[in-house]
Amino acid sequence: MAEKNLELYIKSGCPYCHKVLAFMDANGIELPLHNIDESDADRERLVEVGGKRQVPCLFIGGKAMYESDDIIAYLGKEFSVTSAGGRGGATSAGGSCTVGGGCSF
Repeated sequence: MAEKNLELYIKSGCPYCHKVLAFMDANGIELPLHNIDESDADRERLVEVGGKRQVPCLFIGGKAMYESDDIIAYLGKEFSVTSAGGRGGATSAGGSCTVGGGCSF
């Protein structure tokens, strides 16, 4: 993998975050995680740098990528995983979730 300074911002109870984390776990992908429910500083950085109040958010060299399916596809390619497709749908566990694959807060 090329050095790209990847960081993943997540929120407890977000089904789309869980989807990305499950993909990472299944494929042995480890990244620095920032749970915005556990850190006010992480929540503020996500909004300030990323520009949206939405998770999951993958920072790639300081640039934000949203939408769980896009993040999974990117990680699959970046880590040479043969199947990058996500599984199943998601239900809201707090906040607002979109069909596209992200939860706002």
